[in-house]
Amino acid sequence: MDEKQTSAYQLEHIDIELTRECNNYCIHCSTGITQKGDELSTIEIKMLLKSAKCLGLKKVGFTGGEPFLQPQKLYDLLKYTRKLGLPTHIHTNGRLLNENNVAFVKKYGSEVTISLFGSSPKTHDLITTINGSFDETIKGLRTLIKADVSVSVYIVPMKTNLKEISNLVAMVQRKGCKKVRILSLSPTGRALDKYDELQLANEDMAQLNTTLGKLMKKNTVEITAGFCTRITYPNLTILKGHDECYAAKNRVHIDALGNVYPCTASSGRIILSAGNIRNFGSSIEEIWRYSPFFQFLRGFNSNPPEKCILCRRYEYCMSGCRVVVYHEYGNITIADPDCGGPH
Repeated sequence: MDEKQTSAYQLEHIDIELTRECNNYCIHCSTGITQKGDELSTIEIKMLLKSAKCLGLKKVGFTGGEPFLQPQKLYDLLKYTRKLGLPTHIHTNGRLLNENNVAFVKKYGSEVTISLFGSSPKTHDLITTINGSFDETIKGLRTLIKADVSVSVYIVPMKTNLKEISNLVAMVQRKGCKKVRILSLSPTGRALDKYDELQLANEDMAQLNTTLGKLMKKNTVEITAGFCTRITYPNLTILKGHDECYAAKNRVHIDALGNVYPCTASSGRIILSAGNIRNFGSSIEEIWRYSPFFQFLRGFNSNPPEKCILCRRYEYCMSGCRVVVYHEYGNITIADPDCGGPH
């Protein structure tokens, strides 16, 4: 791609890990990798956001680990993003939420997402591997709802919690939360070695897609999904801004050590990183504009694999999630071999 082409892509959304620390130890966590190092400082993140603002940044997500384990860093960055005029969202497990920090979050207008993995303490705590985590997360959710903070619940369907997904959605609605997002399991981090063990069978995913579609019709809760998740669960509502795969096209995920990934689903798989903002000459601008990996992903949609060229469904699947295809077949450039060809 030439200079004009690379300049055409605006970096509108960044999700950034404030810390790798967490008070859960989830069996599928994409952050749970072994790479060590000093985490990005508040000053480094501010410099990053200031540079990204010049690239078109419109929204910032703060995640982890658990961001509320670094409250001062989180508070300082919420203040700074407001100064830059950037809306924010915080992804948390909810266990550390209380009236004081929720009031601060509300003051700065941040949206909040909470992960729930089961409708019962037994199932949720089995996935987080922390006894009592379910009760603390539910308490945090109630605190957010009571304070009238914009909140949604993230659910990752796995073999471990499949039987409770329907009850979980119903429970979330009863508690007063109107928004649920379904996330596909990603073969990264701790899930990398357990992916086949945790991932649902095709028939289970098909049944869950039907079940979730019925739940949407009879309940007031909104159940959304991003582009790659909707390949598996097409009955779900398209999450705003996720009508196609925008990995490296208008967003990136940056981990706590400064590694830049095309999307959150790819984080925790260092081979899918486009570089590190701390490396000499590797500013967020350099990585965003000139990373060969990012340029490949941007061109994939307009230059699909041969067997996809005549397929009418290509715009709905884009040959499958690149992260999953790479995990299963070791080649990020191919069409999903499980697909039978043009439809």
